[in-house]
Amino acid sequence: MKKIPFICLGLALTVWTAGCTKSNPEAEATPDKGEQAETGPVQITVFSAPGDSEASWNDRYGDAIKKKFPNVTFKFISPRGNDALRIDNFLASGETVDLYYESIGGYFGTLPKYNLQFDHTDLIKKYQVDLDTFEPSLIDALKTNGNGQIWGLPVNNNNMVLYYNKDIFDKFGVPYLKDGMTWDEVIDISKKFNQTVDGKQYIGLIVSPKHIMNVNQFSIPYVDPKTKLPSYTDSNWNESWKTLLQTSFIQPASDSGYKAKIEQLGKKLPYANEWQKTYEAAMYAHLSNLPFINEPEFLNMNFDMVSLPTYKQLPGVGSQMYPTYFSTTSLSKHKDIVFQMIKYLTSEEYQNEYSKKGVMPVLKNDSLKKSFATETKYKDKNINFGAVFYNKPAPISPKSELDSPVQSTIVSKLVDLSLGNMDPNTALRTAYEEGEKEIQKNKK
Repeated sequence: MKKIPFICLGLALTVWTAGCTKSNPEAEATPDKGEQAETGPVQITVFSAPGDSEASWNDRYGDAIKKKFPNVTFKFISPRGNDALRIDNFLASGETVDLYYESIGGYFGTLPKYNLQFDHTDLIKKYQVDLDTFEPSLIDALKTNGNGQIWGLPVNNNNMVLYYNKDIFDKFGVPYLKDGMTWDEVIDISKKFNQTVDGKQYIGLIVSPKHIMNVNQFSIPYVDPKTKLPSYTDSNWNESWKTLLQTSFIQPASDSGYKAKIEQLGKKLPYANEWQKTYEAAMYAHLSNLPFINEPEFLNMNFDMVSLPTYKQLPGVGSQMYPTYFSTTSLSKHKDIVFQMIKYLTSEEYQNEYSKKGVMPVLKNDSLKKSFATETKYKDKNINFGAVFYNKPAPISPKSELDSPVQSTIVSKLVDLSLGNMDPNTALRTAYEEGEKEIQKNKK
């Protein structure tokens, strides 16, 4: 994936409690004085779990921070392509981390695994951060996964939307999509495209597999927080899993033309290539930051976007949000100034500039939503970026450090499900059995 300024790639691809005093706007933009500030030169060790480059860090965060905190310099650590800098090896070498950031997918597993978690509650009160200004589900996720503690603050956000290729819709004479559609409506429309025209096999709908499960609208966890077992066959989640699989994979691929495309791809599900290179897919459900991550490809397309389709049983409920959290750590000797830096990154001042660049803000302020993508290359293309904010977000599901290995056990069944070679009950039962083995293996 290409890296561009102001986009967090954690993925993938891209918060508070009541009772805190309202933030002082001046305090948001200015380092605190006196005992709360370090006035001499301070070097802050920053660990980028997504593996961003130092140039990307500076473009997105570092340069802006230095303007507000001129006494700060950064020792930037990115583990991408260097095993010695993986968090486990980096800490084992005796190094410390002052500022850690990661997307929600790994954040709540990594921090406690390496004893980096630090409750920011006192810092939040000390520096008068108003948690009520954040999108509620972001703080709810912090409190739920931190057992009541708040281990950091969100700096950027993400969710899912539905993209569509207007040229393909025009070719087939199909009316354009609109916000607020249901999955049933979209799947019915998708079937109009599953045919061969001029030697090209078109397909109606691609749903990004891992993303639709990570931020699913039913708030299903991969690992049940009570039983610590895979959720696939749990009575609380099993029916929701079946509905998710039917809607995202089985029904879109029910036509022979779609199945033929899967076979043509070597028994692989259509994905990004069919959307943005060969232009064979009419619709693509993916993260809302995709046009900014894959900017050259999207700028070459005649596309638009609408809100993620919803379920009849969950009217108006979109995907979960997928934030990136920033934290000071238990190891840091510079917790106050690091927190002040994080506070600045969550300020309206910074979030507004961030939103203009096409990054979903973490604050509720409607003016920030109106600013979204207004200073990007899409600003004159009349793209429906309001789709990003159309739905109500689903509650964020509980996270586990075992989510990834457990997730892989259901992802491996998706091709057979889509081809009709496996039914949902068998897929979920088999995924549960394999997931349980993964959990036991990781306990050793």
